[in-house]
Amino acid sequence: MDAGDRTAAIVVGAGASGCAAARALLRRGVRVALVATPLPPGPHAPAGGPEALASLGAEVLRMPAAEAVAGWGGRHAGAAAVFSPGISPRSPEAAAAREAGLRPCGELGLGASLWRGRLLAVTGSKGKSSLVKLLADALRAAGFSAEPCGNYGTPLCALADAAPPPDFAVCECSSFQLEWSGGSLAPEVAVLLNVSADHLDRHGSVEACRDVKLSMFAGQGPGAVALLPAAGSAGALARYAELFPDRPPPRTFGAEPGAQWRWTAGRVDHPATGRAWRVAGSYFDNAVLGPAAAAGVAALDALGLPREAVERALRAFEPLPHRMQPVRTLGGVAWIDNSKATSLAALEASVRMAPKPVFLFAGGRLKEPMALPGARLAALGVRKAYLFGECAPAMEEAWSGALPVAPCGTLERAVAEAARDTADLASGSVLLAPGTASFDQFSSFKERGAAFAAAVRTLPI
Repeated sequence: MDAGDRTAAIVVGAGASGCAAARALLRRGVRVALVATPLPPGPHAPAGGPEALASLGAEVLRMPAAEAVAGWGGRHAGAAAVFSPGISPRSPEAAAAREAGLRPCGELGLGASLWRGRLLAVTGSKGKSSLVKLLADALRAAGFSAEPCGNYGTPLCALADAAPPPDFAVCECSSFQLEWSGGSLAPEVAVLLNVSADHLDRHGSVEACRDVKLSMFAGQGPGAVALLPAAGSAGALARYAELFPDRPPPRTFGAEPGAQWRWTAGRVDHPATGRAWRVAGSYFDNAVLGPAAAAGVAALDALGLPREAVERALRAFEPLPHRMQPVRTLGGVAWIDNSKATSLAALEASVRMAPKPVFLFAGGRLKEPMALPGARLAALGVRKAYLFGECAPAMEEAWSGALPVAPCGTLERAVAEAARDTADLASGSVLLAPGTASFDQFSSFKERGAAFAAAVRTLPI
């Protein structure tokens, strides 16, 4: 979508993405209506939200979204309808937009049409925020200006209006964003990090989720670089070949012998040229995150970054909050906040990384079938599971035959019980890796992680 060619647009959703889209359109002289019902809950309400946009000339509509869209479309047929990523293309408001003759798009696609700098894009089921941060850190280490954006960082619409704009936008693309905007992007380097069962409540199947993520590559032009996992990820490599039969094969990464950029303990190799990058001692130097290190090295090598800058960024990397973040160590037991583990695959990966034995905190709102067996967790070193939130009964039923399970109801009760259970241990970890969305008890994974950390910090030494 080219906002400069249109006179009117309705923006559906008044969170950070929606407000950024509305602001960008207003700056370009577009008449904007912002649907701000329901109002976003506390932490999601952006600074400069609906009230500030109203002062800039936006018409703020506080009514059911489908009704607002239908009414707007009746007066502005052919105008754009910009949807926030939390709204599904199969929602009533999206259907109302199509029936009213509006042109649906997403904030990410709008931002891509406005962005004039260099664009990198990353998608995947887990670990994409950390990879985006690594790419931005390394670009800065090499002397460029670079900003994370999209699902992590600044909305792309807002970054497009930064003064001065950075050299690079490093964009994390969620599957929700790509449902609206995948084909609108034209990144010079694009990475699909992995695909696993996630957001099946919205996408329906792993294969559908994979195809949404692969749409990120649709707008790439000649000379652009596509990076995909060498194996697994719901057959993403073969599916890419089916979707884009006229393109050269993508470059591959992973820990498998056939990967073009391959992680092994302490290094990433490019066997075709004999080059190697040191990753020893970095956050990424383990079997879970090693493939992400290989993906990052491959992306940065495609941009021509010197090996020294890449290695420096890997050594200096500090994880984002709520990603395997240490909170306290009590008597040799590490208490770790990985609230960002919002899928069962991420839960399992977290357990693999945590010091053993693991006392696991899990629960919340499931986004997928409860398909992770307790026997697998026990084999990976889980000593006991403490359950809270909406799906606690389903987790108890799935795991109780294989390992001890404690239904706790709340994080605070789980912290108290785990503290008693680990009081005499000299090693191990208490790990918050919920495997679920947070929206049954918390407004976000960040609030959930903060609640865990606050409860842990109240424990006596």
